[in-house]
Amino acid sequence: MHLDMGGPRKLAGRYRLLDPSAAGPERPAFDESDRREVTVRELRLPAELRAAALHRARAAAALRHPSIVRVLDVVTQDDAPWLVMEPVAGTTLESAVGSRRPLPVVQAARAGVGVLAALTAAHAASYVHGNVDPGHVLLTAEGRAMLTGFGLPSRSTWPSADLWSLGATLHFAVEGRPPGASPAAGPEPFRSLVRAMLNPSGPPPVEVIRETLERLAVDRPLDRLIEALGPLPPAEVAAIGLAVADRLRQGQGPHGGVHPGNVLVDDRGRATLLPSVRSGTPPAYAAPEGGLGPAADLWSLGATLYAALEGRPPAPGAAMTRAGVLGPLLFRLLSPDPAARPSLEEVAAGLSPTGRRRGPGQDSPGEDGAGRGR
Repeated sequence: MHLDMGGPRKLAGRYRLLDPSAAGPERPAFDESDRREVTVRELRLPAELRAAALHRARAAAALRHPSIVRVLDVVTQDDAPWLVMEPVAGTTLESAVGSRRPLPVVQAARAGVGVLAALTAAHAASYVHGNVDPGHVLLTAEGRAMLTGFGLPSRSTWPSADLWSLGATLHFAVEGRPPGASPAAGPEPFRSLVRAMLNPSGPPPVEVIRETLERLAVDRPLDRLIEALGPLPPAEVAAIGLAVADRLRQGQGPHGGVHPGNVLVDDRGRATLLPSVRSGTPPAYAAPEGGLGPAADLWSLGATLYAALEGRPPAPGAAMTRAGVLGPLLFRLLSPDPAARPSLEEVAAGLSPTGRRRGPGQDSPGEDGAGRGR
């Protein structure tokens, strides 16, 4: 449809275009029936594709979620389909990154939480977005992220494709570029999650993606906490270790990714271990025998607690000078012999407030040294 540039035109007798000559696919309009501002977009398609596009657009109009930019109506004008959408004040993720700089991980994670919630609601309604990209993510002035582009012809019919595209969008958010053939490296949980979402074998479960993004949106990784504050008090480290041990006990198998970057701590000091997302364990926190298994997770837990207490990962012959009553337990966790390491039940007992009450002289076994060479 070509509009007469001499003045505003109406769609379906009710949507008056406020600026018919506006550039871009979306244009401001006014709904004279409901007396509200809206945004309209023409679907420029070959005639043989219009019926399918109308069906998809009307399916999008049934979607309702706070993170979805709603399709309010679908109309035709001169045989061309138009979407009528709610107007949302904000800037696209594409524009925000392009004009300023990549987002901090916390802000990118918050955006991911909103977009994933929108996709989850759409997938539950058997609707695949098929066009997730930085240009369809709106960042509002209130700090929310909303997903637009619903009702447009889809480039895919698989929910997993939406998750891959979300991973690519989050990669763009923190790197300022698409992932291409070389996604950003690094052991930190956000980039590890993005790489897992881009894995050709398929993304992690939605629950894993959601939990990781939600935690990263509000909590700080333990390694960043150590960088900012230095060594932590033994009582705080014990509480962190107890939370990690509880999470390992609840797992269905070896975790394979225990390290300070995968442990998040909230503003009250409560810790959680993020699910492993194919990222593996950095060498400094990997058990000396290599491989995966419960015993390897225990060594990695010990190395993580050592780093929190001493401000650095363990190394052969390195002394434990700040462990206090936790020394004997860390000494056992960091044993090069997997059979000598304590069980998770013993770890939990040793880290509990009761288990930490020891008499004088019981700290010395843990102060001889730590690391792989013992």
